[in-house]
Amino acid sequence: MAFLSVRPYYCQNWHLIPIGLKTNTPLNTAARSPGSCPSIFITESIMEHVARVVNLDPTEVRRVNLYQQGQLTPYKQSLLYCNITNLLTELETMAEVTQRKTSIAAFNQNNRWRKKGLSVVPLKFALAWEGAHYNCLVDIYMGDGSVVIDHGGIECGQGVNTKTIQVCAYKLGIPVDMIRVVANNTVVNANSITTGGSITSEICCLGIIKCCDKLLARIAPVRAKMSNPKWKDLIKQCGLDGIDLTARYQTSPTVPKGDVINYFSYGVTCSEVELDILTGQYQISRVDLLYDCGESLNPEIDIGQVEGAFVMGLGYWLTEELKNDPATGALLTNSTWEYKPPLCKDIPIDFRVHLLKNAPNPVGILRSKASGEPPLCMSCSALFALRHAAEAARAEIGQNTFFPLSAPATVEKINTACLLKPDQMILTA
Repeated sequence: MAFLSVRPYYCQNWHLIPIGLKTNTPLNTAARSPGSCPSIFITESIMEHVARVVNLDPTEVRRVNLYQQGQLTPYKQSLLYCNITNLLTELETMAEVTQRKTSIAAFNQNNRWRKKGLSVVPLKFALAWEGAHYNCLVDIYMGDGSVVIDHGGIECGQGVNTKTIQVCAYKLGIPVDMIRVVANNTVVNANSITTGGSITSEICCLGIIKCCDKLLARIAPVRAKMSNPKWKDLIKQCGLDGIDLTARYQTSPTVPKGDVINYFSYGVTCSEVELDILTGQYQISRVDLLYDCGESLNPEIDIGQVEGAFVMGLGYWLTEELKNDPATGALLTNSTWEYKPPLCKDIPIDFRVHLLKNAPNPVGILRSKASGEPPLCMSCSALFALRHAAEAARAEIGQNTFFPLSAPATVEKINTACLLKPDQMILTA
């Protein structure tokens, strides 16, 4: 499903046959965007290969194959909202892609041992709510009108607590400092599903909205009898009148009838790198990222999610290499001495993240879209930029042919791909 639901390209004759395999290595634990990352890499590698064979710019090959509004996905779901082509055009203008490609070509022409590469990669990412059960509860205390939220999601840095507080404040019309989230538990939040899939924040917000709707309906008759009451006075009177100020709601959202996906998120990334041909070491000079987050529930949180996901993806594509014993399957890179997650020198020097403006999601929670996993997949653009830099090095020695560069593209693999030999290292006058 991941391969078909995340690719941004329309193709009527996809024919995929999955094959199950057994290995002697342990099963990997699902992390951020499992399945989608390799699926997107496979698709984008195909586009790169096609561009090389037909001798076209990879961005142009991607552009002419992008989905258009109204086209059907492989699941026969019509894309009623599809803005990927517009995002690509906007990102190219914003990031000055054409000018930078010209500058990079000149740099590569004038430098033998350092090369630059640039890659633009679009994204279409499917979000589905089917089976997203989260047990949510909202309590209003009659003494001071303060509110407690207890939702079924797990706060793990994605901002679900902040977003639910904001949504609750918006629905009840009170300041956010009157609301707090307490730790969830299996008594109040029984039967909640796992936190993941990028949907927990928005579905928990849906649960809080439903709870607030119940509470507002109970409060309305009391409010009608009072003359423009303050919140504290209104809640105190509700308590005196015996109004139940606790509401619970278990979410059970489904996809639209006949569809598989609730909505798609779109994005485009431009990554530029500079590569040292002699060592294989590199720097990610600049990244421009434009992401469709709908009408963001909290832009600061969502931009942080985009940045964090992208950097996590850089580790997946470039540094975090798993090595197993060929005989036993035992993991050999089982510590930070051998396993290298991205650190401060691995992130882009110039990192520009933008959320698409004026793009409300009509089927989202308060017109929003998810931000947790899709941007991770967009970071494969850095790997393709490195491959383009290596291509420039190979072209200089007459080896201008297509070559694969698999993830993780470690320093050793990149250096090997440049086909550097001792007899090339000659000083000329």
